Amino acid sequence: MIDRLQRAIEALEALPPTLQEAAAEQLEQFTALLAPSPLPRRSYAGIWADLPDDMEETLDQWRHAVPPTPFADEDNA
Repeated sequence: MIDRLQRAIEALEALPPTLQEAAAEQLEQFTALLAPSPLPRRSYAGIWADLPDDMEETLDQWRHAVPPTPFADEDNA
């Protein structure tokens, strides 16, 4: 443990129990954010590697075949 953190913990020991509980809760929440994810993170590199070679062309055809959605305005709402 670094000295700075050790000094902070020693200062927390001097606080009343209710404030120690509040500080402990905040530390638990903070450390939960730093904990590794339970699910392994996948790399996005090569994620589409299993798609057909002509997928880009197919998506482009679909994009041009479907008319754009009109903007919503107050008259159509």
